[in-house]
Amino acid sequence: MNFFLSTDLCIGLNEALSVHEHLQSLGVKKPGIIYDASLTGSFYFQDVLRNLNAGYANSVIYCNEFRGEPTYAHLENVAEFFRRESPDGLVAIGGGSAIDLGKGVALLLTNHVPALSLKGFPKDVNDPVPLVTVPSLLGSGAEVSFNAVFIDEAEGRKLGINSRKNFPKKSVIDPNLSMSAPMESVIASAMDSLVHCVDSFGSIKHTPISRIFSIEGFQRTFYALQQGQLDRAESRLDLAIGSICGTTALMNSGDGPTNGFAYYLGVKQKVPHGLAGAIFLKEVMRYNHDNGYDKYALLNPVRADVSARESTAELLEQMDELYRQLEIPNLAPYGYGKGNMAELARNASMALSGSFAGNPVEFTEESARVVIDALT
Repeated sequence: MNFFLSTDLCIGLNEALSVHEHLQSLGVKKPGIIYDASLTGSFYFQDVLRNLNAGYANSVIYCNEFRGEPTYAHLENVAEFFRRESPDGLVAIGGGSAIDLGKGVALLLTNHVPALSLKGFPKDVNDPVPLVTVPSLLGSGAEVSFNAVFIDEAEGRKLGINSRKNFPKKSVIDPNLSMSAPMESVIASAMDSLVHCVDSFGSIKHTPISRIFSIEGFQRTFYALQQGQLDRAESRLDLAIGSICGTTALMNSGDGPTNGFAYYLGVKQKVPHGLAGAIFLKEVMRYNHDNGYDKYALLNPVRADVSARESTAELLEQMDELYRQLEIPNLAPYGYGKGNMAELARNASMALSGSFAGNPVEFTEESARVVIDALT
């Protein structure tokens, strides 16, 4: 059994106002700062940035206006911007895309090679400059993971740069920073957490320790969504912990069909990753349940006095209600119906064989058709 998590976590209200102190503890003398353009109108973010500038008058600032998940070409351009200024540390403030951009830039500052040459699982790379992540959305888990997602436009695929050297040195998690995010983005990110928790829970590579994180992350996130009080800081703290737990579990187990479907739909139809995963999650769970997998009962803390099969069925009913409450769509708005269902199943199966193989019950192209049929 192997288990790892390599990022120091600092979680608390107003913690982002002390990012400069966290940089100083890492010995950073001249930080580069990457932040999401969407944060510009947030008064709280302006206070965070003001404190950073007060602590580091020589900081190099880049506002990331790139929409969607970053490409390798965009990463190359941003890395070149920072290479001209030679910062010795980085702060990435924003959603998963901005944080992934920070990981890529941190690595390219010490490895003077084209960004595309690092795609996949690069070996023999120099250590990156220290990176501090400050998430403004709570769900992707990018703030504590070593994976960094980038799109290869030539191939039309998400490949990323996946090296354990990408682990941020510190993650400063402050729910206040997420309060200005649109509610649809908050919900999509939270659903991304649920996907991580469920896929890692069911993964054939799970361990007893990873499952502890899967269960805790699922229950905290699911409860916060059910309560419908995401405008409260307490609920955002639950989302933050759920995000960390889900991603930690995923790193230490492996993914499954839901995460795979999300990657495929996200690239093909430019659907936000969290929402794309949400579309498929419930029906993948239902497929597994219908095919004899009842261990999802462990995710349901409400009923311990019924059989595993009954408890799993009850959990799926709760998820049906949650999906209605959150208005999670099916595939129809993205151009999929009965006429092209088979094509989607075939293409997804070809592209996502690794993710399908992680499912706790056999998951084939025909399985994909069953799931997609329920969503069209």
